[in-house]
Amino acid sequence: MRTPEPPRHAPTRSTWRLSVRPVAGTTTGTLGEDILLARHGDRILRLRQDHRAGQTVATLRDGTSDTAPNRINGGTLALRPGERARLHWTTLTQDGDPEAIREVRLLGRLSVIWIVASVLLCALMAWGMATFMDPSAVEDLTSAYFGISSAGLPDPTADAAANAATAGS
Repeated sequence: MRTPEPPRHAPTRSTWRLSVRPVAGTTTGTLGEDILLARHGDRILRLRQDHRAGQTVATLRDGTSDTAPNRINGGTLALRPGERARLHWTTLTQDGDPEAIREVRLLGRLSVIWIVASVLLCALMAWGMATFMDPSAVEDLTSAYFGISSAGLPDPTADAAANAATAGS
């Protein structure tokens, strides 16, 4: 009969991040550390962070090592929104499925309808401003929108009158 082994302690995880506080006396770590502790438990000798690869590396008692990603998406590089949309668009258009083709056509029609409605609404608002508002109110509204105040600027009609008066003399 073998003698019982003394209890092995799980490796402690560092709490070097200042923004994360331990809850009820527990230590915090990365997702990779949690995954490796769940896989191997007390067989882990040492944990280290591979920041370049975005993963945690565990050295086990039998000399082998295991890795786990520190991100939920498996450590793969996340696509930017434009790349993700291009990939999805390519998948939809190259698929020979008639349902996918109908969806692409519906999306195109809805986009055209939305653009036309937006242009018409902007044109209607501009026409309404030009027709029913006082010109000085329209000038104040549009110049204030761009951060230009007409209060401190000289009056262009007064400049034109002054220039005409000096040119005539």
